Amino acid sequence: MSSRAGGGSASYFDPKIGARAISVLPGHHDVTQETDVAVTTLLGSCVAACIRDVDKGIGGLNHFLLPGEDRSEAGARSARYGVHAMEVLINDILKRGGQKSRMEAKVFGGANVIDVSAKDTVGIRNAQFVKDYLRSEGIRLAASDTGGDRARRVYFFPSSGRVSVLRLPASETRTMRRTETQLERKVQQAPRGGGVELF
Repeated sequence: MSSRAGGGSASYFDPKIGARAISVLPGHHDVTQETDVAVTTLLGSCVAACIRDVDKGIGGLNHFLLPGEDRSEAGARSARYGVHAMEVLINDILKRGGQKSRMEAKVFGGANVIDVSAKDTVGIRNAQFVKDYLRSEGIRLAASDTGGDRARRVYFFPSSGRVSVLRLPASETRTMRRTETQLERKVQQAPRGGGVELF
């Protein structure tokens, strides 16, 4: 059984891994406890935290665009932002019988694909945010693959903890750069205190 996060995920058979996969869109998450089912997402400067209860094999991943939280006047909580993305993923695992003391995390993404000439990029800030968050919550970071200049496709199997990471070729990374740049503009142009539907 898996948890669909607001229509932001879809299940399909993926021949690359020879298994069923649940694809998660930016700003969403999904949790499953099914054996041999992967939760997958495509990352550029965004980050995915793959978290599971190691004893029960319940887990999933999120995909967030921006570090920190939405500080707009309306105080809208959105999984596009790291704090809320982490909270909803962890809470979904807890609701299914997971325990925080048994959780471990693996973190991926945060590539330098948007602000390529900057030293403090969105990708770097995203990766550092999630690592700091896990440390503050006492969740062990078992592995990470962040940074670089290539987009990634991540497949996470919560039942076993196995992760496969495919680095995309430069042409697909350029496509990801255009997509993420457009999303970043939409966030910046959103009226203060108002919502913006990105996906």
